[in-house]
Amino acid sequence: MPFARPQRGAVTLIGALFIVLVVSLMVQIINRMASSDITDTAAHNDAVDALFVAESGIEFASFNYANGTACADLALINTTPAGRGSFDVTAAGLVGTDCRIVVQGSVSSTGAASPDAALRTVSADLRLAGVGGWAVGDNGAMLQWNGASWSAVASNTAENLYSVHCTAASDCWATGNNGAIIHWDGTSWSPVTSGTNAVLLGVSCQPFTATHCYANGVTLLFGLFPIPYSARWNGSNWINAGGSGFFDSYTDVSCPSATCFSVLAGGSVQASSPSWGTVFNGTIALNGIDCAAADQCWAVGDLSGNRYYVVRNNGGAWSGQTVAAPVQRRTNLNAVSCSSVNDCWAVGDNLNSRYVFVHWDGLSWTSDDLQSGQHREKLNGVHCSSAVDCWAVGNQRNGWNLVHYDGTSWSYVGSAAPGPQNLNDVYLSGAGSAGVSLVRWQELINN
Repeated sequence: MPFARPQRGAVTLIGALFIVLVVSLMVQIINRMASSDITDTAAHNDAVDALFVAESGIEFASFNYANGTACADLALINTTPAGRGSFDVTAAGLVGTDCRIVVQGSVSSTGAASPDAALRTVSADLRLAGVGGWAVGDNGAMLQWNGASWSAVASNTAENLYSVHCTAASDCWATGNNGAIIHWDGTSWSPVTSGTNAVLLGVSCQPFTATHCYANGVTLLFGLFPIPYSARWNGSNWINAGGSGFFDSYTDVSCPSATCFSVLAGGSVQASSPSWGTVFNGTIALNGIDCAAADQCWAVGDLSGNRYYVVRNNGGAWSGQTVAAPVQRRTNLNAVSCSSVNDCWAVGDNLNSRYVFVHWDGLSWTSDDLQSGQHREKLNGVHCSSAVDCWAVGNQRNGWNLVHYDGTSWSYVGSAAPGPQNLNDVYLSGAGSAGVSLVRWQELINN
């Protein structure tokens, strides 16, 4: 048997190689399984975190809704950091009296095999519980709405107040004569140095920030010549923001984003970025402006012949237009408020013992009125927190001039507070008993 021993050696070698090959394959399989488990675990964790981020978006939107932000304006909340990711409110609008929002949470993937971000989308219905607010007027008049009634509170100024705006229930500004600027901190109103004696007719702040506000009006050059004046709040101080024009004045301002828009008595519209400059030229006096989005604004003004006059910013393009005005409602329009791009109310001077209202439904403007003999007077300001909750204020007659819209009709409310004054502006801020309930929650499956 001379060849037996070498054959046994070859068989042994082949067996050893087979064992090595099997072990190698087993190691590769185990590594692949482990890698797959790690990737799956990372993707699962990312998805869970994305859902938590989306829920944070609901909480953030609820806070802003409770503090006076209109439902439609919640859609301006974009790329807001939260935890490991960020959220966007991709849609917001009224469904009945509830505000329905869609929030998408995004978390960057931690798995090398899953480079795409994890996305979770939720839809929620928010319900307000008693919106609060403020109305300001002559001689420092200040009324607070607690969700149930109006009452007079101390403003700590005797100057006429013409405008009020809030970024939160505990952060509101009011402006008026002789550079008067007062601030509400949730407890009391207190004067803030403005550095000017200008008449400040309008104030507005960028949504979701308390550090970007404008107060606009008019000052007298050499004590004789009116020129537009603008002041900007930078989070610490009010600073002179210039102004553009001569023999003119800013009458109102709206800040839907970092760029604000201001209307002038001479008929033009100006934008604040990079500095105040004209974006629309007109010759009919403009008295009020409100923007439902950065490129969706309405301005209202004096009559054009026998027709209402309005100016629209639609997708960034500005245009003036006239609207039919019935004979018994043919009057100047003084203020406008939009709860969404498809829902705005404008108010004007009284005429024939009537309050005058004009409504935009997304397609056309139509006029309405309210006959209230002993209380009727001109309306100076209006603000809508939603399509079913608006307040308008005006000159006093036999009491405070306060009118409410409930989604169906306008009605005189007034107030029993003593010493009525003319009221010039109103803002629903979320002050007082405001709150928000989450009445529906649903996850939407991303494709």
